Amino acid sequence: MTLPTLIAKHQEKEWVTGFLRVYSLLNNAYRMAQQENGTFEDWAGITIDSTGSKPNRNTVSNGVFVYNTMIKPYLKVNQAFVDGDKISGDNECMADKVYTLNKETFDANNLSRKIPAVSLPSGECILFGTQYADFIVDVNGTKGPNILGKDLFLFSFDVIRPEAIRPGYIHRGWTDQAKYCDPTSSNGWIAGMSCGNWVLRYRNVDYLHLSVDEVKKMWNSNPYGSDW
Repeated sequence: MTLPTLIAKHQEKEWVTGFLRVYSLLNNAYRMAQQENGTFEDWAGITIDSTGSKPNRNTVSNGVFVYNTMIKPYLKVNQAFVDGDKISGDNECMADKVYTLNKETFDANNLSRKIPAVSLPSGECILFGTQYADFIVDVNGTKGPNILGKDLFLFSFDVIRPEAIRPGYIHRGWTDQAKYCDPTSSNGWIAGMSCGNWVLRYRNVDYLHLSVDEVKKMWNSNPYGSDW
C-alpha cells in the first residue's frame, strides 16, 4: 500500500477505536448511574410515548441533568463545560463547523455554542442533550475532518432497552437503516446518522469505500451482536 493509503487506514482505525472507547465509557457510566437513579426516563427530563406498538421518545434529554447524574460522578473528564446547573460558556472541544457524510453543514443546536459538553483525557468531545441525540461525540475533538460517520457519531438512550445506550438518533427506528449511512446522498435525512450501527457490527468504517448496494447487502445480512 502507498503511504497515503496507510495514513488513511491508520486514521480510520483511530476513528473506530475512539468510537468503541466512548461507547464503552458511556455505557459503563450509565450502568453505574442506574444503580442509584434508575434508567434515564426517571432523571433525564424525557417523556415516553408508549401508545403505539413500541415506545418512542417525545422529548430530548436535559443535557445538564445527564451530566450531573451520569457523567460527573462516573466518568473521568479533562474539562467540563457545565458548572452546577448551568452551562459554563461556549464549549471549546467541538469544532466550529461540522458536516454530514455527504458534505452538508450539520448544525445540531449550534454544536460549538452553549451545549453541555466535556472533553475526555483521551481527546474525545461529548455533547449532551441535543435535538438529534443524547450524546454527540467527536472522537478526535476539534481535529478534522469533523464529519458525521467519520470522526463524529451519535449515541442515544434506548427506549426499547432502557438500560442501554445505542448508536444513532433519539428515535430508534429512524436511523437504523443503511440509507442513512450513504456518503452520496442524504436520502431526505441526515447522511451519516446511522453509521455507528455499522461500526458496532463490523468494527470498521468500510462503508466509506463500498458501493451503496454493497453496504445495504452487508447491513441487512448481519444482525446486531451481543452488545446491542
